[in-house]
Amino acid sequence: MLADTYEQLGYGSVNGTWRDFYLSGATELRNGQFGTPTETTAPDVIGQLTPAMLFDAIAIQVNGPKAWDEKATIDVVLTDTNERYRLRLANGVLTYSGRPQQGEADATLTTTKRALPALAMGGLSPDGLSAAGIELAGDARVLSRLVAVLDPGDKNFAIVTP
Repeated sequence: MLADTYEQLGYGSVNGTWRDFYLSGATELRNGQFGTPTETTAPDVIGQLTPAMLFDAIAIQVNGPKAWDEKATIDVVLTDTNERYRLRLANGVLTYSGRPQQGEADATLTTTKRALPALAMGGLSPDGLSAAGIELAGDARVLSRLVAVLDPGDKNFAIVTP
């Protein structure tokens, strides 16, 4: 009965987001979970992200409770666009800023905007950074600590069922 209700709400929704939610919920109730139809870590997708979007994509993977006691700062310097970002892991959250920062970061990554997507493609290890042409200065253990608190999540999460 709930699937029928969602289906009717979906057909009546003008907003595409709501329509997708209702019809996906009806499908899940009738046929079970169906997973994510696209791969968000595909190189074509990652390659189109701005630095801010890329840092957000990494930040949403942080397991807050696991990262609660971690404190780290990483500067990302983009040589071709003359941009500099400070990533800060504290209180279970990864934040970033493009504003000038005080003090030295624990580690500094120097790269080009084109090579930056390697960070989201699992390139946070020293070998992965080197292969992508990203220079690492400072404490390499900071990156290992960051990777240790990343949780990619479940691509097959349920929409309406527990």
